[in-house]
Amino acid sequence: MNITISGSDTAIYYEITGKGYPLVLLHGQYMNTTMFDSFERDFRDDFQLIKIDLRGHGYSDKPLHINMEDYITDVMAVMNELYIRQANFIGYGLGGMVAQAIAIRYPELIQRLILISVGNEPFNDSQERFRMEFANLLRTMKPDDRTKLLSRYMYHDLKKVNRWMKGLKDTEESMTNLERKAVDHSTDGVDLLSQSDLISAPTMIVSGAHDHLIQPDHGKTLSEKITNSSYMLFENSGHAPMIEERDRFVNDVKMFLSPSMDI
Repeated sequence: MNITISGSDTAIYYEITGKGYPLVLLHGQYMNTTMFDSFERDFRDDFQLIKIDLRGHGYSDKPLHINMEDYITDVMAVMNELYIRQANFIGYGLGGMVAQAIAIRYPELIQRLILISVGNEPFNDSQERFRMEFANLLRTMKPDDRTKLLSRYMYHDLKKVNRWMKGLKDTEESMTNLERKAVDHSTDGVDLLSQSDLISAPTMIVSGAHDHLIQPDHGKTLSEKITNSSYMLFENSGHAPMIEERDRFVNDVKMFLSPSMDI
């Protein structure tokens, strides 16, 4: 088990596979390194994959107070541990926000940046707007039925998403309410959109057309803010385009990260 110590003596878990130029993979909220396991065979021959459990997630420590600065410190601690001075980054949801924040603060650390299902507001705001959209239906439903309804409006290909989620390790079940609260509010008040014009790395932004949680126009707005960026709308996807349209995603990422793109 690979552990490094981040700020406030927080233990951060990470995994390394593959060989080649480093590719840092940052998971979504309430997920962990296992969300990227199915992609190892696609990228490990060309890249050294560094998968990190951000604090509050996976096998990393779960403090009772977390902010964006903490997440950035976690990633920096792993990079320093591995003597990585620059890398490609793929971030999904919360992980995309963290990668985006690093690209703003430390542009020299990022060669290329891929942001998946990343909006232009704190996640809690997106989640609250999403739930309010269906409030009249949700208030009369049981919790399990609410989850099923919301999933229908988050994802387009639920069969693929459900198969993927069954393969994820469950590291949330033992979390306390206070630990969950720390994660829930870790991005409160974070405004990355207004600073995104400072991102200099070539950036690919991926949105799913059927995502009601992080709506596609948020990704489009973000792309317009980053000078050297491309926006990709996956027409047959919701909140998990890398799973719902896996083949296209793998091909697009390989093309974007290809050395030939640097010419």
